[in-house]
Amino acid sequence: MGLRGESGWRRRARAIGVAAAFCVAFGLLPAGASAARHFEKVSPADKGLGDIVGDGATTVASWFGDAVGFSSRTPFGDTVGSGAVGQTQYVARRSDEAWVVDAITPTPRPDARQTLLAPTVLQIYSEDLRAVIVRAYDLPGVSDDTPLRNNLYVEDTATGALEPVTVSQVEQPQWFDFIDYPTQRFWGVSADARHVAFVTATQFLPDAAPGVPNVYKWDDGVLSVASVLPSGTVAANGADTPENYRGAMSADGSRLLFTASTGGNSQLYLQIDGGRTAWVSETELDPLDPNYQPDPINVRAMGMTPDGGNVFFTTDTPLVTQDTNGGTDLYRYTDSADPSSDSNLTLISQDGDLDNAELIGMSDDGKRVYFVTFSNRLVVWDDGTSSTLSNGLPNGVLALNDAVPGYGRVSPDGIFLAFLTNASGDGVHGITGEVTNGHLEMYLYSLRDRTLTCCSCPPGSATADVTVLPAVTHAPISLDNAGFRPRFLSDSGQVFFSTADALVAEDTNGVLDAYEFDPATGEASLLSTGRGKDPATFVDASASGADVFIVTRQRLVASDRDDLVDVYDVRDGSSLPDVVEQPQPPGCVSDGCQPPSPASPSKGLLGSLFFEDLGAGAEGSKLLAVRQRIVVRGAHGSLPVRLFAAGRLTWSGRGLQAGEVRRSRAGTYRVRLRLTRRARAQLRASGALTTLVHLTFVSAGGDEVERTTRVTFRVAARKGR
Repeated sequence: MGLRGESGWRRRARAIGVAAAFCVAFGLLPAGASAARHFEKVSPADKGLGDIVGDGATTVASWFGDAVGFSSRTPFGDTVGSGAVGQTQYVARRSDEAWVVDAITPTPRPDARQTLLAPTVLQIYSEDLRAVIVRAYDLPGVSDDTPLRNNLYVEDTATGALEPVTVSQVEQPQWFDFIDYPTQRFWGVSADARHVAFVTATQFLPDAAPGVPNVYKWDDGVLSVASVLPSGTVAANGADTPENYRGAMSADGSRLLFTASTGGNSQLYLQIDGGRTAWVSETELDPLDPNYQPDPINVRAMGMTPDGGNVFFTTDTPLVTQDTNGGTDLYRYTDSADPSSDSNLTLISQDGDLDNAELIGMSDDGKRVYFVTFSNRLVVWDDGTSSTLSNGLPNGVLALNDAVPGYGRVSPDGIFLAFLTNASGDGVHGITGEVTNGHLEMYLYSLRDRTLTCCSCPPGSATADVTVLPAVTHAPISLDNAGFRPRFLSDSGQVFFSTADALVAEDTNGVLDAYEFDPATGEASLLSTGRGKDPATFVDASASGADVFIVTRQRLVASDRDDLVDVYDVRDGSSLPDVVEQPQPPGCVSDGCQPPSPASPSKGLLGSLFFEDLGAGAEGSKLLAVRQRIVVRGAHGSLPVRLFAAGRLTWSGRGLQAGEVRRSRAGTYRVRLRLTRRARAQLRASGALTTLVHLTFVSAGGDEVERTTRVTFRVAARKGR
């Protein structure tokens, strides 16, 4: 357990973010997850003899995967306050040495009670988890909030500092303001949570319309009325925002969607940079056109791209000349510098079959869109070309604005669509033909090669539903994160989920286990062990998919010495100094019960190690020397390396168990290479397996060098043959 961070946390987080963005932009980071994953225990050893909450949408990961927010029903560590339904919330951050956990639930007023009218809830985080929106009753230590009322605050999760958002200059908030628990309605938050929207009929500012709901926007300490019409006047008849859809505000906080009426039908508007307002649903038809209606009907906001440059909505009214079907259609509004003269609308759908339909998602540039029609067709619109991917798909739970959990995801480039559905034409077979027996399954569509794949269908017949929410603990009330949509699709197409069906032979326990599906290989692989009596379920992942978080009672590292529920990071990347190999749990079977391989290979199946004649091909440097290519007889072997200084050597590779050693002096050492069980099965089936070993050496002086060696494993010949 660590103490609260200082301002250096913020500087380091910013530096990490900039560095990671640079690496992603220039291709210096891997495109997606690999088989070289290891377990890191995120939650602390001391949990107050209680479980981490392992049910509902209660655990959330940061965009980079370097922080996790979770809850506990038993306070521990530096806890100072307890929130609604007795839960305390925490944020764990990954440092260079360990995961450091801080309690973030603030101290309530001594005379306050956690009731329906005065809960303390923290349910909307910034993407880096450096800030969280707090809904609470008159928190002590904050001078500008409204006394004896519920207020909205922004909390710095590293320091615990609180800033009030709902500071009224006119009327005092009413008892019923900001008490929407347990539904926890919210109205828009920027990526860094320094821009927050809220709606209330209480007049907070002098220029707000009295007696009606106004949309307010808090910009890093400055409050303003956001529901201003294109004419420059405040919406006198009241205004609102798309409910419980975080994307109603752009990632940078500069743009906010809202709805308002000037006396007729409710219209959709986009408030931009606190200045001009664009009428998103305004018709572009000529007034002489027979379909012209100045006040479009049944306008529904469906989504907005992260930059706020593209807004998607449906309406029953034709807005462009191409719309002649007489039904409900999906439109894209693209903002321009001169919206009064430019054409801003694009008709996405063509047949008017969008009544009560849902937008699943879109690419960040708004050029690729996935949606489900009223007749349950799954459609992709690719920059002007529409294609039907499947028929008979139910709508609703796939929608972009279905927050908890929402069963559809689209990658930022629009290439991949992942979604859960139990759609079946005959009640037995899923939409790609496998025997699903009406169970929820995970599907992945690739626009690149136009393929639809069932990621979770077992080899035989499905017996259980797939889920993207944990089910390790079972409580009557779950304090879900508002607007939370777990990242079960990575930016590069990896898909994460949990199922009790065994998708690989190593899964033998018959309970929920976490899986990863890799579109590059077309195969599913275990993220959890697949063994032991306790389930291990997916909760969230980083955007890259390199960090996948699960909750389980299983002891996945030696430092886990209890049977309480913990949060783990199943990580593809560098290991923490104290990360140890996964122990074999009780009840293991077959080769899962084998002890760790010895430092030098044994005879028989383990075989012996020999080197191909590489002549002068040995690769060297002032820090590290290693051969470029070796051949191993059997599934285990060792790779000699020469270290020219003291330091830490780490290695990983697809199909290999990752590891590390620390050496106090220079010398020649052997890196133990050991195939994973899945790779061993491939070796036995094919007779040979080639992979790359990635080695990184960091000297005691801080210098770093990387090397890659190609290793070929071959089945060892048995005696007498």
